[in-house]
Amino acid sequence: METRVEPRTFWGRIAAIALPLGVIMLVAATAVHPSREDVMNHTAVFREYAQTDAWIGIHFTQWLASLVFFGGLVALYFAMTPKREGTTALARFGLAAVVLTAAAITMLQAVDGVALKWAVDAWADAPAEQESSAFSAAMGLRWTEYALQSYSNILLGLTLIFFGLAIAFGAAYSRWPGWLAAASGVAWIIHGLMVSYVGLFDSAPRLVALVLLAVWAFVMAVQMWPSGRRGHAARTAAPAGPVTA
Repeated sequence: METRVEPRTFWGRIAAIALPLGVIMLVAATAVHPSREDVMNHTAVFREYAQTDAWIGIHFTQWLASLVFFGGLVALYFAMTPKREGTTALARFGLAAVVLTAAAITMLQAVDGVALKWAVDAWADAPAEQESSAFSAAMGLRWTEYALQSYSNILLGLTLIFFGLAIAFGAAYSRWPGWLAAASGVAWIIHGLMVSYVGLFDSAPRLVALVLLAVWAFVMAVQMWPSGRRGHAARTAAPAGPVTA
């Protein structure tokens, strides 16, 4: 007898895999990201970037990790809002925010992972009379990176707040993990606003945001995988009631 996997179970399992996998990939890529120099000491850090052959590959991996995580959020949306149960405004806003965040982070990785690498390589190889102009070009891209970092973090924060509230006020899963996502989102927004004024740095809100995001991803993965099976079994075992208009 063929076993049919319900849409909620199917999407829940995809989200259960993609959310923690995206976090793991991001942590692994970030662990090998060059970070010996002070990130705001531009002369030293640009030299470090120029000497890093794996720079572009690292940032492609970070981008892929982000897309995997965002794919998990899209799957979570469909798992939370099957057609028979309707959709919620919060979940819809969350889905729209995922698209915007993915676009912003794609632009960020293009600037940071490719354009900036070319610029710092050109500066490192430039003759003495061209060093100043080459350095200014690299700084222009660096400042663009600040802007993209700021907006990407704010958009990510909004995404997590929308999904977190949709979970906290919904009935698809346990509600308390929703507050973890919402709290992580608030911390991401705070860090994003700080980047606009300070530049790139490791702030306390960013650390809090990362920890809460990772905990939330793994908690939701544990919830989504078995809950779909139990929910399917319960609906299968339940007697069919009369159909009403």
